[in-house]
Amino acid sequence: MGSVSTRASRLDEMEESESVIWSSDDGKSNDVSTDAEENYFSSDVNDESLNTVASLETAIEQVKALVLETEGVSDERKKLVKRLIELRLKLQDVKDVTNDLPPDADILRIVNSHQFILQKQPLHRTAQYCDKCSGVIWTILQSWYRCKGCYYQCHAKCLNQIVRVCQFLKVGNETDFIYNICPEVGLAAQSYKCAECRVHFTLKNGWMEPRKCDYDGLYYCPTCHKNAALSVPARIIHNWDFDEKPVCEASRQFLVLMARKPNVNLEKLNPKLFYFVEELNTVKRLREEIIIMKEYFMTCREAINQKLLRLLEERQHFVENSSMYSLQDLIDINNSSLIRFLDKTHATFLKHIKEDCTTCRGKGFICEICENIEVIFPFDSATHQCPSCHAVFHNICFAKRDQCPKCLRLSQRKNAQK
Repeated sequence: MGSVSTRASRLDEMEESESVIWSSDDGKSNDVSTDAEENYFSSDVNDESLNTVASLETAIEQVKALVLETEGVSDERKKLVKRLIELRLKLQDVKDVTNDLPPDADILRIVNSHQFILQKQPLHRTAQYCDKCSGVIWTILQSWYRCKGCYYQCHAKCLNQIVRVCQFLKVGNETDFIYNICPEVGLAAQSYKCAECRVHFTLKNGWMEPRKCDYDGLYYCPTCHKNAALSVPARIIHNWDFDEKPVCEASRQFLVLMARKPNVNLEKLNPKLFYFVEELNTVKRLREEIIIMKEYFMTCREAINQKLLRLLEERQHFVENSSMYSLQDLIDINNSSLIRFLDKTHATFLKHIKEDCTTCRGKGFICEICENIEVIFPFDSATHQCPSCHAVFHNICFAKRDQCPKCLRLSQRKNAQK
């Protein structure tokens, strides 16, 4: 299924295509009966009967017929055109998802952007629970569905009662976390209702107690908030606090799906964190050196054949920039697993450039100031690279000079040629 931007473009196209219907007035009177209209709109667009291409196409033709029988600009026509657009959007979603499914895939249902697949394989050992009613799913006896995007699962009977929008769709459109620590608004601002299902809180009964989500600061009922605990991005970024806090089910799904998305710019959000966390500085240095090494591999046939850059395939953003982190990166930095991984990868890259590959080694530099025969590289420690001519020198040697000797030589040569 496409993103919300794609859906928006579809909506614009459909509204433009319906402009003829809006403006056309063929002189027909409004013969649409109120009873017929009420009967047609009595079922929701997410009704189970409207989940196949054939049923949706039939519904679209019926609405078209009703639109043509109404007057130019009226409330009836506005409702009908809105209904027609909703049906066409759902038809396109069903077609897109059906095309992506394998031929032997189970029955598809689309509810609140969830792409539910009927689960026919019984699970004998692992207990499954409905995310809607929290009841046990008896997989051998009951029909049940699971969303292929966010893995929301529920009984077949609970399918049309789902309120939560698919978090996979939300991840595709939201690029940032909530960076305020538990932005609580209070029960009064929520009218003493669950932020998701809108059920009223019963403070006298413990089973309906309000539960606060530490990620978004809202209150949820026990069905929508099962006290699952995760590390919260705002606490990590501001306090380097990885203690797990209780979050609602929607936030849990969102954080799990967003965990590997590189959308955290620590240098912008909290640059002082690098002064207090030594591991962050180590990771930043290794990433900066790996990005420089990448330039060597891009022009080295042997490195391309060995697919050295594929070692960072799971963290592709590490070879694109040194400033963006994912939530999982920060968690792995805290438990030291990321530093071990980068140390090993860095050593492999270093060995190829300095020892194994004569082509890459030939792209090294000799310090023109001390003229030491040792080959140095811009990613070596205690070296300085001129930003103009890209020549590399020892830090100690360059500190004794006021100007880059290579730039000075090139400038003198250019003046002599004039």
